[in-house]
Amino acid sequence: MIGNDIVDLRLAKVQSNWRRKRFLEKVFSSNEQAMILRSEEPDIIVWRLWSMKESAYKAHLRIQKRIQINPRSFDCQFLSEYKGIVICDGQLYHTLTEMKNNYLHTLAYKKDFSADLFSKVIDLEQNQFSSSELYNKMVLSVAGRMGWEKEGTMIEKNYLGIPELYRFGKKSSVLCSLSHHGRYGSYLTGT
Repeated sequence: MIGNDIVDLRLAKVQSNWRRKRFLEKVFSSNEQAMILRSEEPDIIVWRLWSMKESAYKAHLRIQKRIQINPRSFDCQFLSEYKGIVICDGQLYHTLTEMKNNYLHTLAYKKDFSADLFSKVIDLEQNQFSSSELYNKMVLSVAGRMGWEKEGTMIEKNYLGIPELYRFGKKSSVLCSLSHHGRYGSYLTGT
């Protein structure tokens, strides 16, 4: 199972005030709050934790098959500067976070998921990101990697909003995850 999330750090700074009253208590465990408050860069820690939770949620949704809006139920731990784990409902997800000056991108996957993972971050250098453009770029990438023609390959979201890859109307075994925020989009695929 896979998931990914991207945060446009410039947009998050002006759009989301994580310092507002009770935000930390609603979203983060007491351990996560402590990590944020003692950090020299609390903004980065907030968005790294948020991104870990979001990417693990997307992976967990594939198993759980029901929407669960409770970020505190996803417990995050840092293993290194880039690696982490998220635990929810007894499920363990490994995360890998790429941090750049303007964005933060996290991949989440089950350890027993031995797929060939491929991820890509796209910078459109615009204020708004087009979901259809992200879909098209992912379809082109997957088709190229799988040796498929683009024609007949498409992405559709299922009843839970999970993107699924189809080839001539038949659901593919290739898993995919999409994310966009501000001027950045990202996708993750696994075969």
